[in-house]
Amino acid sequence: MNTPLVQIRCASLRSKSSYGAYGDFHEELVDLMGATTTYWCLKTMGKAGPDEHYVHRSVCREGRSCWESCENEA
Repeated sequence: MNTPLVQIRCASLRSKSSYGAYGDFHEELVDLMGATTTYWCLKTMGKAGPDEHYVHRSVCREGRSCWESCENEA
């Protein structure tokens, strides 16, 4: 059985929450991550990305200059 990985944010965005969401679970994962969750960027290891803007699940999306697809990971 193959379950597709659903990319919900930048590949470099991390939090203390779960790192992955599979299938239909991605909607539940977003609900579990509250407004107080702390995020960091793997590229800078800090609270700001390479573009010097704060990182958060609401802003680390495709279209941001430093956004990275999960397809680049291997």
